[in-house]
Order: sequence, then C-alpha cells, then structure tokens
Amino acid sequence: MNICIIYHSETGNTRHAAQHIASACDGKLVEVTDKTGYNRLTGFLVRCKMAMGEEKTLIEPGSLDVSGYDQLVFGSPVWAFKPTPAIHAAIDSLVGCEGKKATAFCTHGGKPGQTAELFQKWIEARGMKCVGNTNIHQNDIENEKKTKEMVSVLIKDLS
Repeated sequence: MNICIIYHSETGNTRHAAQHIASACDGKLVEVTDKTGYNRLTGFLVRCKMAMGEEKTLIEPGSLDVSGYDQLVFGSPVWAFKPTPAIHAAIDSLVGCEGKKATAFCTHGGKPGQTAELFQKWIEARGMKCVGNTNIHQNDIENEKKTKEMVSVLIKDLS
C-alpha cells in the first residue's frame, strides 16, 4: 500500500507524530510550510484568526500531485480549535486525489475542538473518502501506547 502523509507543523509536535505514522506504514512524508512573511508571534495570532475563519494561506509546495498514492493521511496542529490554514491550503492544492481514501490526525495542547469535523469536510469536498480521524495530546507523542493507538486508527482502514 502506497501511503502519503501530508502535514503542517510549527513546533515539531505534528512532524514527530507524522514520523511515527510513516515508520508504521513505510509512508512518504510531505511537510507543508506556511510561506506568509509574519514574525513568530504576529504570525501565530494572525493565522489563528485565519484558522477560525477556515481560511487558507500561501504554502510550499504550492501544489501536490498525489495520483501515485493509494491513500492519504493529513496532519495538523490545532489552532483556535481548528486545523491550520496551511493544511487547509494543502488539501485544496491536491492534484489526483479524487476517489482516494484519507485519514487525518491533529496534535494539540488543549482540546481538538472542531478539527476532526473540518478535516472530514475538506477531505470530502475534494472527492476523497474520509475513513478515519484521531488526535493526540502533545504530552502523549512520546507515549508508545498512545502513539500506537493513534497509528491504529489511521492505518487500520488503509491496509
């Protein structure tokens, strides 16, 4: 099974979780970066407001061709109880995603809020089928049991 893990990470928590997933399924990692020119504090505040409005931002890579993958996994930190504008833009930029199975995860320090619902909405709006969704608290990313639980939710329907 050919799996692509597409994620956005600011502090490294989501990146680390994505690496755990890639190790479990021999998946390809694609990190999406936000290309807006804000400083760290201002950027976070502005982009949290963008997350609340379900907006998108300028990203690198600007377009992702996923036609060669069987399934997709998306990952994002939670900002203002929602996925980041960068992962929203990444999902919107996909080429060749129609009809594919997809799962999503988020990392958070508090509560995941509406992240699962929005991931499903955005995934299905692009013609993919959302077959799993989970979250992991930032304190549990190094917890082997919690990480395995996260991976099992994301990969169980993908094998």
